[in-house]
Amino acid sequence: MNEVMQSFNRVRNNGLAERFYEIFLEADPRLKPLFTNTDFKRQRDLLIHAIVMLIEYADGKPLGEMAIRRLGELHSRRKMNVTPDLYPIWVDAMVGALAELDSEFSPDLEQQWRNVMQKGIAVMVEMN
Repeated sequence: MNEVMQSFNRVRNNGLAERFYEIFLEADPRLKPLFTNTDFKRQRDLLIHAIVMLIEYADGKPLGEMAIRRLGELHSRRKMNVTPDLYPIWVDAMVGALAELDSEFSPDLEQQWRNVMQKGIAVMVEMN
């Protein structure tokens, strides 16, 4: 968990959110319509917060669990109509951005990131 947090700290203020959304929105044509009328400055801030909560959740912190459950509800089909098949695209876009921006990125670190993200995403998918 420590290596993931160190990686996050290296890139969080180095264009992570911006690069993530560039990769993510180009990854699948279904995504852009979900972000119509989105304030991307606010969205980038929310993304950074969500990543912190994914890390907190994977580390067993109660605040992380509460936040992930809230994100799961907000992103459900009932609210934002995010379908479960979009989450792997999200993870791959995040890994792509991390790989570009983190000078210490490695296959081992990638797997650690994927494990951390998957724990919270599994909860969000269950709530869909």
